[in-house]
Amino acid sequence: MMKRIKGVVSLIGKIISYICLAVLFLVACFLLFYIINNQIARMNNEPAFMNIFTIVSPSMEPNIKVYDVIVEFKVDDEADLKVGDIITFYTDEIDTGGYTVTHRIHSIDVVNGKRRYVTKGDNNQSVDNGFITYGNIVGKVKHIIPGAGRIQFFISSRLGWLLIILIPAMGIIIMDIIKLKRLFKIKKQIENIPNLDKIETIREKEENKYFRALIERANRINGKK
Repeated sequence: MMKRIKGVVSLIGKIISYICLAVLFLVACFLLFYIINNQIARMNNEPAFMNIFTIVSPSMEPNIKVYDVIVEFKVDDEADLKVGDIITFYTDEIDTGGYTVTHRIHSIDVVNGKRRYVTKGDNNQSVDNGFITYGNIVGKVKHIIPGAGRIQFFISSRLGWLLIILIPAMGIIIMDIIKLKRLFKIKKQIENIPNLDKIETIREKEENKYFRALIERANRINGKK
């Protein structure tokens, strides 16, 4: 019964390990794609095809809250931008410390054939100062992942680094050490096995004794007769 329970626990552990490895592999592939995509965009001095940002300001609440993660894509055609779209952009009109701003397009003006966008945070009382142009826009928000930014901040903290990275890594190292100890033990047992030639010799001697005993028994039987 105990062996069966241990077998089930071992199988469950393997399944969980394979799932974790698969998830880590997919995350690694996504991060690799994301990094390469952004590096290419920087080299070409243009917005990246896709961007992911964590919201740290309540200016878009209640639609986008602090710690929500937004996924946005590059706007290839300016005609795709309309009033009501949520965009991320750079601006010198708002003191953001060099960071991007994610607000909704409040209105669009056309001056000398060029579009100018007036933006506003959903939670702000007034529109943003000044206006932005197409060149300032990083991308248009397509998806919102509620609260996902908390995971990012937690992993960035010392406690998060300890729990998410170091402890699993130590667990893997300990498991490898246990496996190595078992392998060394098996290797030692193999080394202590007698030489195969000696084993054959012992086997032959035992077989000869067995046959001699049978012959002696047969002779005794025949003598009695």
